[in-house]
Amino acid sequence: MKNHFYLLPVIFFILLSCDKDDPSLNEVNLTDKINTQVQEAEILEKMFSEITALASSANCTDSSEWTFTSFGIKACGGPIGFIAFSKNIDTELILKKIEEHKIAQKKFIEKWNIFSTCDTPSEPKGVICENGNPVFEY
Repeated sequence: MKNHFYLLPVIFFILLSCDKDDPSLNEVNLTDKINTQVQEAEILEKMFSEITALASSANCTDSSEWTFTSFGIKACGGPIGFIAFSKNIDTELILKKIEEHKIAQKKFIEKWNIFSTCDTPSEPKGVICENGNPVFEY
């Protein structure tokens, strides 16, 4: 059997030269993972807050000037719910923001292996105005 002691210094040098601060070489710290997931959830929440602020930027006085669309996405598919908005606001902008939120939420679900119920909310028939606020009609 050959003597392989000459390999020990080479292996030792390789191990010492590894960058221990490189995250690809270390296990992900569970706390960091949770913090990152929480931070990403907060971003989704902020995105949705912008959508609701835009949707509620008009008073509901004439239900014919209002419409609705689905928002969010569940882990097993389908929307989380529906949101009403005035046709007099920037509808392209709100629909774009809702779609961006859906895409970000889908990535979040896939990345963090999120589970959800598979029930689907009932789709409203329309929107009526009550005390200046939009209310779904079923």
